[in-house]
Amino acid sequence: TGAGAARGIGTALLGLAFVLRGVGDVGDRSGNGWGWVSWLSPMAWGRRLHPYAGERWWVLAVALCVCAVIVYAAVALAGRRDLGGGLLPSRQGPAGAAARLRSPLALAWRLHRGSIAARAAGFGAVGFALGATAESLGRIMERGSPQAREVLARLGGQGTLVDQFLVGVMSLLGVAAAVSGVQAALVARAEERAGRAEPVLAAPVGRLRWAAGHLVPALLGPALALALFGCAAGLAHGLAVGDVGGQLPRLLGAALVQLPAVWLFCGLAFALFGLSPRLVAGAYAVLLAGLVLGWAGAELRLAPWVTGLSVFSHLPRLPGGEFALTPLALMTAGAAALVAAGLAGLRRRDVPA
Repeated sequence: TGAGAARGIGTALLGLAFVLRGVGDVGDRSGNGWGWVSWLSPMAWGRRLHPYAGERWWVLAVALCVCAVIVYAAVALAGRRDLGGGLLPSRQGPAGAAARLRSPLALAWRLHRGSIAARAAGFGAVGFALGATAESLGRIMERGSPQAREVLARLGGQGTLVDQFLVGVMSLLGVAAAVSGVQAALVARAEERAGRAEPVLAAPVGRLRWAAGHLVPALLGPALALALFGCAAGLAHGLAVGDVGGQLPRLLGAALVQLPAVWLFCGLAFALFGLSPRLVAGAYAVLLAGLVLGWAGAELRLAPWVTGLSVFSHLPRLPGGEFALTPLALMTAGAAALVAAGLAGLRRRDVPA
């Protein structure tokens, strides 16, 4: 019955589809009999069309049929369920609050902990799967087309093919982590719109303390998810190549280097929340633009100043690339400035707005 649970299930299914496609693609190339697994992932159906190489249009028909069935099921369920009801009802909380919920931070943690735990577990699972298959994928890409390797080089720098692949994955995970930061600001906005923020602020709790309670999970949640991804990927990749001690810190650092960009989007979301809360969802549009410019720009060979509009294009391309502290420091400072602007705006505007 809650939107948070629905988003969590959707995120988990998306991560599962990503892993299934990876397993199936490796199975196709290696001939180990696991190629059929990619049919379970909609993310693999585009490749199964065989564009420009003997198109198989019936695969598109399969995708349309599955989409139609899902839409029909959604409409049927929406017409039959009670308003506010759902197959997975929200659990009723206790009649009295525990003593540990007396601070704004503890209350915010209670609201965010489920999504933080689910996202961290998903990042860890995806990291282990990708780390275990990265070496095999690198060998597959060596036999691939020169055009594909060229695109991968523009995305991942001048390291090995495995490193270039991991750089591309890290950038996608950075975007996913930034989404979680924006969602934290949306939780604060939802609490305000639902009228649950006013009773908290009626107590001896200032607006800044209340907002900081949501800001801390927004900053630490993505850090935990990226750290688990880096540790899991480094452990799995290290086991695959026989160098856990070298690969684990290497990939952990490559994952954490995404944090300043993630925090910059968190800061943008909180700035919009404090200054103009109705526009807080606009942070998603900026994030999407950064993703499109970063990935499509490399493939379409757009001018450097165009791809440079994406924050993620200025991050060090790790693993395999050269570490640069300046862009990370500038992004962190920008995130701090945006958070400060949002908190200043929150002190001056009406609640609810």
